[in-house]
Amino acid sequence: MDDFERELKIGFLEEATAGLADAEQCFLELENNPSDMDNLNKIFRLAHNLKGSSKAVGFAEMGDFTHEFETFILMIKNGELKPTSAIVGLLLNCNDHLAKWLKVLRSILMRNLTLQRCLLR
Repeated sequence: MDDFERELKIGFLEEATAGLADAEQCFLELENNPSDMDNLNKIFRLAHNLKGSSKAVGFAEMGDFTHEFETFILMIKNGELKPTSAIVGLLLNCNDHLAKWLKVLRSILMRNLTLQRCLLR
């Protein structure tokens, strides 16, 4: 992996982590105010951005998972699903899953960087 690709992936991991923190707050707000379309639009944008950027930096499996997550959010946004406590709980669980996934990716990336540095000595 070259320096440019590594920097892209590190930037993605930082941005995605911040986005998931924002999404968590939006999900909690959704339970309190399920008809807030601004909040629903923000949730959808966060998922959409995560999907696209994860695929762009080579994390296709995360992009695929997030595509399904985005589809589920779209169903809520379009009124096909009501954001009940159970639905919000599922959204939060998915968010937690993605956050753990980001931690694993960061760990792998840092381990590979350390290994590369050792090999270059």
